[in-house]
Amino acid sequence: MPKLREHVAKYGYVPPSNDPHTEASWNDTFAKAKDVQALDPDTMPNTYLKYYLFPDYVVEHSNPARTRANEVMDHREKNVFSACRAIIAAGKSSAGDLEIDEHASYIVDLATAIAFNTQERMLLIVPNNGAIHNFDADAMVEIPCLVGHNGPEPLTVGDIPNFQKGMMSQQVAVEKLVVDAWEHRSYHKLWQAITLSKTVPSASVAKAILDDLIEANKDYWPELH
Repeated sequence: MPKLREHVAKYGYVPPSNDPHTEASWNDTFAKAKDVQALDPDTMPNTYLKYYLFPDYVVEHSNPARTRANEVMDHREKNVFSACRAIIAAGKSSAGDLEIDEHASYIVDLATAIAFNTQERMLLIVPNNGAIHNFDADAMVEIPCLVGHNGPEPLTVGDIPNFQKGMMSQQVAVEKLVVDAWEHRSYHKLWQAITLSKTVPSASVAKAILDDLIEANKDYWPELH
């Protein structure tokens, strides 16, 4: 692990430059991992933390005219649909150049573990229920589990450092406030939730985001009071 951390500290998670399956935004995210690791050098950084710990960087390097969604539609989506059409036309899977990524194999591994009681060790989102000693018991947490016929059996994690605990507590508060807002049809609770998100810089920006979300989802959301 020390050698892996040393490598990430220098290079992040940048893949080989000739990898045709890696989109530009992912290359940026993989490179930014070294800055996330610099903040918390005892860990191997989660790539999503770029958005929580460096939101100003993300905004500065984003193009509103070409978002991550546009990139996926123009690259991954076209490649997958093209491969699927080739497979259908030929009637055999070998006709399409389809790459199975980690998420696709992960769900198969999970189903296999449950069906055949393999006791596979996997990272899963489960109720904490004391697995992390110094964290909310009712929070949903992603922790190591053994998976078999009875589903996931969480393993004890113990205490976590204050830095991780602080980030996680803030995110759990966001999620609970969103649920409260839905239950009570509360504009104020949803404003509080968005304000607490580490991806949002201020309460005024949170209010602007909320008002935009309400307008964009007026045909789907309940009326908030």
